[in-house]
Amino acid sequence: MSGSPPSAAPGRRLPDGSEQRREPDRLHGIVAQETARLHSGASSWSWWLELAARHGRYGFGNTLLIHVQMPTATEVRPYEEWRARGRQVRKGESGIRILSPRGVPRPVFDISQTSQADGGALEPPQGPTPDQAWERLRRLAVDQGFQVDRNSGWTYTGPPERLISIPAELDGPSAAAALGHQLGHIRLHGECHDGTTACHGVRRVEADSIAYLLLTHLGLRPAGLSFPAVARWAGSDPRANPPAAIRTVADRILRTTARLRKDLNSLPPLGIPALTGTVPRAERPMAPTAPSKSGKVSRDELAELQLAAHDFFISRLRGSWVPAYLSERGFDLGVQRQWEIGYAPKAWQLLIRHLRRLGHSDEAIVASGLARRARRSGRLYDTFRDRAMLAIRTCDGAIAGFIGRRRADVAGPKYLNSPETPLFRKGELLFGLYEARERLAAGARPVLVEGPLDAIAVNTAAPQEYAAVATCGTALTDTQLGVLGRLTDLPRTGLIIALDGDPAGQAALERAWTSVLAKFPGRIDAVVLPDGRDPADLLHRHGPAGVRKALSSTVPLPALIIDAAAGRAGGNLESPEDRMAAVHAATAITARLPPHQVAHQVARLAQRLNVEPAIVTGALTAAVTSRIGSVDELARQDFPLPLRPPTPPDDPALTPADSPARLRPQNAKHP
Repeated sequence: MSGSPPSAAPGRRLPDGSEQRREPDRLHGIVAQETARLHSGASSWSWWLELAARHGRYGFGNTLLIHVQMPTATEVRPYEEWRARGRQVRKGESGIRILSPRGVPRPVFDISQTSQADGGALEPPQGPTPDQAWERLRRLAVDQGFQVDRNSGWTYTGPPERLISIPAELDGPSAAAALGHQLGHIRLHGECHDGTTACHGVRRVEADSIAYLLLTHLGLRPAGLSFPAVARWAGSDPRANPPAAIRTVADRILRTTARLRKDLNSLPPLGIPALTGTVPRAERPMAPTAPSKSGKVSRDELAELQLAAHDFFISRLRGSWVPAYLSERGFDLGVQRQWEIGYAPKAWQLLIRHLRRLGHSDEAIVASGLARRARRSGRLYDTFRDRAMLAIRTCDGAIAGFIGRRRADVAGPKYLNSPETPLFRKGELLFGLYEARERLAAGARPVLVEGPLDAIAVNTAAPQEYAAVATCGTALTDTQLGVLGRLTDLPRTGLIIALDGDPAGQAALERAWTSVLAKFPGRIDAVVLPDGRDPADLLHRHGPAGVRKALSSTVPLPALIIDAAAGRAGGNLESPEDRMAAVHAATAITARLPPHQVAHQVARLAQRLNVEPAIVTGALTAAVTSRIGSVDELARQDFPLPLRPPTPPDDPALTPADSPARLRPQNAKHP
C-alpha cells in the first residue's frame, strides 16, 4: 500500500491560518453543546454509553464529536492504523475531526471509508455466549483476588470482603451484568459492594456504566441496567459546574473500563485452567521483562502506570493502618473515599510485581518513579512502602504522581513525593487543585497550605468558603501560582497562606514572599498558626470549627513579613541604633511592594517602630533607589512615595526634625 493520507480538512483553509485557529474552538463548542443535551435530558446516558462502546478509546468529548460528524460510524481509527491493518482509506474521503489530548485537532476515519487492500471483506468478530462471558468475568474477579458465589448453600470461610455474591436466580446476562457492576466497584474503590448499604448516585452510575461497557465488549446486550437522569447525579446548580462533573465521571468510567478490558484480554483462553485466587497475584511466577527497543518510555505508558498504581494502592487500603489513623485525625471513611486515599504495602516489591504482571517493563516502572534501583545490587524496590498514598493530579484530572504519608510511630521523612518524571514536576503541580476546581470557579477563596492532609482538612471543614491546595513541601513557584490563577480570579479573591506554625513553616512563608508573592496583584492574608500546628492538627484537636476559626483570623501577609524582618534586625528596639536597623530591614522589603500598598506601610512602620514618618520615608527612598539603580531611574517609576510624611494617629502634634534625635524615646508607648 502506498500514497499519502487523504485531506481531512472539514472546510476551506484560509491563507492567514485563521481556519486552523478557529477549529479547536468550534470542536470544543460542539462538545459543550452535546454535553448540555445530556444534562438537560435531550440525550440519555444510555445513548452516550452506546457511543462509548464504539468510540470510548478516544475519550468522552471525542465520542460526541464522532457521532455529530458521522452518526453511522462503527469503528474509527487514524489513517496510519488502518494502513497497518491492511486497509486503505479511499481517495476523497474527509476525516472525522477529533481533539488530541493536547487539544489539537486530528483526523480519524470510519471503517466504512476504507477498503481492504486485497479486496476481501472484513469478517465480523464472533462473540462469546452468555455462559462464556460470565466465565471470563468470573476469572477476572478471581485473578483480582476475589471469590465469586452464584450458588446458594456454598460455605465460604475466607475474608468476607473478598467474596462477591451473585443471586442464584439471575439468568446468564443479568448475572454477568451484576458481576461487571462489582468489578467496577473493585477497580474504582478497591472493594466490592456488600449490599448492606444502598448503591446510588454517582457510585451506581459509574459501576453500572462499567458493567454496560464490559458486557458490550464481550458481545452481550446488557440486561437489567437502567440509568437516572444525568442532572440527578451531576447536579443542577450552575455554580457546581455540571458539565465538568459529567466529563469527569465519563472519563473515569472510560479509563476504568479500558484497564478492565486489558486485564480481560490478558487472561488465558477458556480452555486453559486459570490460576486460582488462593495464590496472591504478587507471588505468582513471572516472566522476565525486557527493556523496550527504543530505550524510551512514552508518556501514555507513564500515565497508564500511574493509574495502575493508583488502583493498586486503593485495593490495599482495607486491612491497613491507614483508615483508622485517618479517622482518628478527623477524616472519616466518606472523606477517605472522596479523596481516593490508598495504601502502599510494606513489602519491598509488591507493586513492582503487580505492574510487571500487567505487562510493563522494569525500564518503564523505574521511569514512572514507582520503583527505584539499588546502587549495589541493581535490584528494584518500590518507591513507596507502608505509607498512606494520595494522588497528585493535573488540572484535567490525570494522575501525575503521588505523595505518601508515613505512620507516626516509624522513622523516615513524614511525606515522600514521587521523583521528577516527564509527568511529575513538583514546581508545576498543586495537590487538591483538580478536586477544588469547581469551588474555585464558583468564587471560593484559595488557601495555600503545605501538606495534603492540611488541604483535605480545610476543604472538609469549610467547603463552601475556601478551596485549599498544597505545595507538598516544595517552594511556591510562579508556575504554580499561574496554574491556580487559570481556575479563579486571583486579583479578586486574593489568597490565604496557612503554612505550618513551626520555624520551618515561617521560613517557607518568607521564601514564598521573596520569590513569588511580593508581586502578587491581589490581597494576601496569612493564618498565624500556633507553634508546631498545621490545619490538619487543628481539625484533629478542635474539629471543623477550629479550622474555620483559624481561617477567619488572618493578618495581612506583607505586614507579617515586614515585622518579622524588623524584629530580626532590631531585636527588642531598646536603642536608637536598634530601631534604625529595624527601619532599614523593613523598608528593604517594603520597597518590593506594589505601589498602592506603600503609603500604608510607611505610616504603620513609623507607629510600630516608634520613629518619625520622615525617617521611614527616607530609608524607603534609599531602598528603592538602591534596588532600581539611580535616583533618575526612580523618578521615572510609578511609585507614589508620600510628598508629606503621614502623621501617626497616636501623636498628632509630632513634626519632623532633621537629625537622628527624632527617634522617639525608648519608653514611648507603641502597639
